[in-house]
Amino acid sequence: MKFFIIIFLFEFSESKYEIIDLKFDNPLYYIPLKICEILTETYYFLLSSNLPISFYPTMKCKICTKLKINKTKLNLISIQENIKIPYYHNNYTGTIYTHKLSINNLPYFNNQSKFIGFDQVSYKSSFPFNGIFSLSYLNYNFNTTEKIFAFQFIKDNCQLHLGGFDESLIKYNESIKSFKIVKENKNSNNSFYNPIWYIKFNSIYINDSPYDFNNNIKLTFDIGSDKLHLPKKFFFDNMNKLFPEKSHCQIDPNGFFKCNCDDNFRNTFGNITFYNNKEEFFTIYPVDYIIYETGITGSQCITKIKINYENDLFIVGNIVLKNYYSIFNVDNESFAAYRKEEDNIDNIFYFILTLIIICVLVVLMFGIYFFRKKCKRNNNIRYNENEENQENDQEEENDYLDDDDNMDNIQEPINPGQGESSEDTE
Repeated sequence: MKFFIIIFLFEFSESKYEIIDLKFDNPLYYIPLKICEILTETYYFLLSSNLPISFYPTMKCKICTKLKINKTKLNLISIQENIKIPYYHNNYTGTIYTHKLSINNLPYFNNQSKFIGFDQVSYKSSFPFNGIFSLSYLNYNFNTTEKIFAFQFIKDNCQLHLGGFDESLIKYNESIKSFKIVKENKNSNNSFYNPIWYIKFNSIYINDSPYDFNNNIKLTFDIGSDKLHLPKKFFFDNMNKLFPEKSHCQIDPNGFFKCNCDDNFRNTFGNITFYNNKEEFFTIYPVDYIIYETGITGSQCITKIKINYENDLFIVGNIVLKNYYSIFNVDNESFAAYRKEEDNIDNIFYFILTLIIICVLVVLMFGIYFFRKKCKRNNNIRYNENEENQENDQEEENDYLDDDDNMDNIQEPINPGQGESSEDTE
């Protein structure tokens, strides 16, 4: 595993890449596109890293509220009709066409790129996007030296690194996790369009408890969703482990859950860990799929978990990807993720270390200051005591001299008296 990571990083460490700023319209991300043969202006399309082909609505799409392609006016030549491709719980039905595309004047290959001009979308009342653009292991046609793309999230903003990745963002090579991906074409009525890709794992744990999922665990990543999608059976079998008993979680009409919680939610909600071996694993923490909110009436957890009724895929959306620098290596069919929390932990460590050093220096400075002040005070006390002693000695000496003078003064009148007395005696 570590050897594979080193090879992965070494082989592409000097790769050049283009930076494309994605547009964030809460909670999804959009890529600027100019469809050379179809549109004269740049439009923003919802970006997906999971789709096998891009989706653009046609004039026949009744529920589409924005851009619509007039395939008759544009003289588009169809490749295949009546194609149905699923995307989450919706089926997109239409015709495959070809086109040329550019992003910020970055051209596609000279050969044509395919897309589906869809006429219908099942189980949707409206389609409020210009279209959905696919950039994935199943659909990469940019004219770059290396077929690599990466997502760098800076708070809510996101950059697409096209044709390589930024090695300076990876500070600890041993902390990056890399996995081989698998392609499958079982979800489409045409095997040419590989509909899914995923990482295969052998086991899965909720907190520290294993869960039997038939050793066929499929994990995929899609920036086109803002949720963590869990297979139906897995979700209902593990509700009590995912949600704490006192959380009283209620499903929202938009498909996620609202729960009662406090700032200790990191320890009370469930961790999900996908394992192949001790070194090859991927963990999803509560901070990855929960938005913690506080207000006047209390606090709550917006739990961005959605039940996947369509298939057995675990789908990681941008709610989790925001905590990683993620690298999609199309050439090697590998996925790598570097958790940004590693940098945060490192920054916190150095901040605490710096704070400790500052505290020690402050204590030493005050210690030296008070020590010198005490020494000076003691010296002053001793000096004052010496002065007092000298004054006392001087006073005693003066008293002694005064006593001698007094004695002399006293003896002078006595002597004459004694003389007279002697005379009288004689």
